[in-house]
Amino acid sequence: MELKEGMYIRTKYNDFCNMVAIRKMDEIDDDGSFWIDDYIIDTYGDEQNKLHEENVEFASEDIVNVIKPGDYVNGYLVTAVSKDVYGETIVFVGQRLIEEAGYYRSYYSKDIKTIVTKEQFENMAYEVE
Repeated sequence: MELKEGMYIRTKYNDFCNMVAIRKMDEIDDDGSFWIDDYIIDTYGDEQNKLHEENVEFASEDIVNVIKPGDYVNGYLVTAVSKDVYGETIVFVGQRLIEEAGYYRSYYSKDIKTIVTKEQFENMAYEVE
């Protein structure tokens, strides 16, 4: 996968990434590493807060292509990611609005304001005993 500045990425959880997150990439260095933020990165080599291509699960210029069911978009649980009749990717969230008709609340990339990955949500959750 060829990464370019401005693409959206979904990180892998591994020794370098302390949680799966979705971010927009900043400048890419000559060695293919790039800067994002210290909340999801521990180290890359000797430099803090760098990530390399091998730590990227998905990359796309359209943010909806890095979202998975189980993530949260605009505060709602993502139940499906699909294409509409025109081929544009759409994110379906929450429960069916009208059960009999099968309608869901949905978002196109232009409508997305916030995203929390399933892993971020689980990491921050407090379980009541």
